[in-house]
Amino acid sequence: MTKPSDERPKQGSSDPELGDLSARLKDLSGRIAAERQEQAESAKPQTTLQDASAYARGYKLVSEFAAGTLVGGLIGYGIDWLFGTLPFGLIIFLLLGFGAGFLNLARAANRVPPAQDRLGSSPPPKAAPDDDEEED
Repeated sequence: MTKPSDERPKQGSSDPELGDLSARLKDLSGRIAAERQEQAESAKPQTTLQDASAYARGYKLVSEFAAGTLVGGLIGYGIDWLFGTLPFGLIIFLLLGFGAGFLNLARAANRVPPAQDRLGSSPPPKAAPDDDEEED
């Protein structure tokens, strides 16, 4: 009895088909490594002021709002203390401080442009001609 022969080539043999396969495998491994490195570099956060963390931006916005409200309340209380009209000045200036804090909040969030930009951006509208001055 004879032993069945192995159809597979041995590891040391030089089969052109296996050589081509290993070259393609090395090429594929290199491309995968390059793609992973590129994705890792693109995933790194940018270190600019615009890309501040969400918590930092949130704390900034809350402090802008709270400062406006607090200053308005303190000014109102001071006016009430000077003139003896305790609840009225406090309420009025607290509401004004609330409005100023909200405006500061909107400006800090870049929702409302400063007043100079709003006023200087468009010219005033022209007056409509009077109907009485028309010539026939």
